[in-house]
Amino acid sequence: MDKERFLDEITDQISYRPLRPSIRQELESHIEDRIEEYESLGFSTSDATDQTLACMGDAVSIGTGLNEVHKIQKAPLLSIITALLFLTGFAAACFRFLRWSPQQTVNGAICYIPGGILLVMTALKGYPLLIRFRKVLAFAIPLLYLAVQVHEIIFTRINGRYFNIANITYFAALLFAPVAVALLYGCRQDRKHFLAASFTCTGLWAMLMYFSLSYEGGTAALISILTMVCTACFMIHRGIMKGSKRKPYTGVLAALALLSGPLFLTAQGRSNLQAFLSPQSAISSTWDDTYNGILIRSLIARTPLTHGISLSPEEMMDYGTGAWYFASRNPRQIGIDAAGHTSNRQLFESYGEWEPGSAPRYIHYSAENVTLRDILPQHYYNNYIIAVCILLYGWLPGLALIGAVALFYLLLFTCITRIRGKLASSLAFCCGQCLLWQGVLYLLGNLGYQYASFSNLPLISEGRMSIMANMLLLGMIYSAYRFDRVVDEGILELREAEA
Repeated sequence: MDKERFLDEITDQISYRPLRPSIRQELESHIEDRIEEYESLGFSTSDATDQTLACMGDAVSIGTGLNEVHKIQKAPLLSIITALLFLTGFAAACFRFLRWSPQQTVNGAICYIPGGILLVMTALKGYPLLIRFRKVLAFAIPLLYLAVQVHEIIFTRINGRYFNIANITYFAALLFAPVAVALLYGCRQDRKHFLAASFTCTGLWAMLMYFSLSYEGGTAALISILTMVCTACFMIHRGIMKGSKRKPYTGVLAALALLSGPLFLTAQGRSNLQAFLSPQSAISSTWDDTYNGILIRSLIARTPLTHGISLSPEEMMDYGTGAWYFASRNPRQIGIDAAGHTSNRQLFESYGEWEPGSAPRYIHYSAENVTLRDILPQHYYNNYIIAVCILLYGWLPGLALIGAVALFYLLLFTCITRIRGKLASSLAFCCGQCLLWQGVLYLLGNLGYQYASFSNLPLISEGRMSIMANMLLLGMIYSAYRFDRVVDEGILELREAEA
């Protein structure tokens, strides 16, 4: 058998075709070296080739072994539970459409269609494209974040217009942590470049969090801080960052203090923390998220294990109007009966002017037709999916849903910890942390402990634009795991060093 046919038989066994040229080149170089050794011992070129190929062994066996080492990885269990949770979220969004308004479909069900496409495309091509275009992205993405900041300044702060900037910047914030990890990883071997990238990321992050996110900055900032700190510790623990571990850990603590200072030392930050730790002290009306947390706590505490909550019409009216809480505290916050009134002006004429910013709810139902959905907080169909599941069907179904979400995260991080590549594991761990902390904050909010604004429950809670970000994050984890054995980061780094 000649050399070319031998190499063909080996590479034919490699299932991932883009990897065949590099494996063939490496084997060919090894064979040429062995042939030269035999020729130096007095063998002819033909005899040296035959002897080398005979010593190499069976070509099919070699190729099969190489394919086992360099094959694309699959995660069937994770894929199954991801599909189930995705379909659960999609079905819930469609159910909301059937029971409520078409606008909620635009905000929910329709977002799942491009989100699912983005998840599949990113899983199939995301990590190889990131590796291929990482230098271009290193320049383009910071410019994109600057463009978001300029957009906010021009259209919101100067012109006084509001183009859903909170959703745009929240979407950008969810993706900032993996972007920062990729940039810092690329500069980790050059101290000057690493420091420059660190200051750039810190500046962009500060601008994005503390100047743009006027509505959702607390939640997005907390998720980003937790994600970046945990990812940095992961990279240090795995030896991805060069040098001793003491200095990097010290740097992480310093960065944590620097980044989290404004989050907890500003007036808004202290207010968010106080509302999270002691919601009763922050309640002023039934419109407050802190009131919603207390309401949810009270309702789920009365829900049995095996079936939904049972309330009399009078009890539901008390919950719906807020009388159960405000009757002994501030009766002016109890909901107003709006039946028979066609305008706010008629209501003001009937009940008088209320204090600015503290108007109670207008109640459009009575004890004869009140339902559980009438007394739940606004946007309960998105922000309180777990709590509503408990209230409608009992604690056991609610715990089953929590268990399914927990199983998803367990399988997700099991796959992440198996990734061997340094960049792939760092990026996947960062994306996983971003998904994890959203889920943790969402669960706490559903148990009555909400921090700042609501986060999203990945795959299930719609979140409009953020579902796209979550699908992109999840798709990148799949892609990093899938291509971990076929994308050789060491060869790429060696080529860059030679260049």
